[in-house]
Amino acid sequence: MSKLFYLYGIIPQHEKKEAQLPSLKGLDDKHDVYLLPFGEIVAVGCNLDDQEYGEDQLHEKTNQMEWVQDKAYHHHNVLLTIREHFTVIPMKFCTIYSSEASLKHMLENQHENLVNQLSSLENKEEWNLKIYCDSVKFKEQVEAHNFNIEAKKEELSQMSPGRQYLEKRKLEQLINEEVQKEQQAFCSEFHQELESYSHNSTVKKNWNKDVTGRTEDMCWNSAYLFSTNNIDHVLKRITELKSESAQQGWEIEATGPWPAYHFANLS
Repeated sequence: MSKLFYLYGIIPQHEKKEAQLPSLKGLDDKHDVYLLPFGEIVAVGCNLDDQEYGEDQLHEKTNQMEWVQDKAYHHHNVLLTIREHFTVIPMKFCTIYSSEASLKHMLENQHENLVNQLSSLENKEEWNLKIYCDSVKFKEQVEAHNFNIEAKKEELSQMSPGRQYLEKRKLEQLINEEVQKEQQAFCSEFHQELESYSHNSTVKKNWNKDVTGRTEDMCWNSAYLFSTNNIDHVLKRITELKSESAQQGWEIEATGPWPAYHFANLS
């Protein structure tokens, strides 16, 4: 029975001398997670039996939602543990090589790229930011202070009742447009502020309510790469804005630190 190699991530060789990886079981709950050094980098992974995790068997397993959820959770938790001790380039779930030799061939081809990426990630943390909005509460706030809406209401007040009836639909449309503008402005301005503290950032697609399970709308979804020595200042600023904006219907959620899922890859 030949052994496959399941790859969780890549860490720097020099950090291996300073920290130790805790004992961890691999994806199959049988083989141990271990370190495989190669030049200036180290692969973190485990062996898998090819009779259980070969291409056909893996295809069957990945069609089972319960298996995927369980093993994806395992993969993420192992990466969290690795990140606690080392700088890590995280691999995607189910990154499997046919052998150690196959893995070493990839490491040789990607060696310079991986070394450079690890250097760029050292002493940095990924944090995710999600901003939600209570649209009803925020709409009330916008209607109360927005100049364009006030001007339109004043214009309507000068019209005849019949004309007012026809123009009210335009007013409602204007209100919705101004709400969206102010939501976007709030999120974009805070994103720009956080970008000024970060080494890298990315804006992601918003999730709908079916995914979030929340009553509020998600208005912003982003990820940042912050210096570890700057994170306290960043989190303090997020907490300040969260407190300042809650009355207007905003809910700001920062989570991390995570493995650098959005800022490291093998391409």
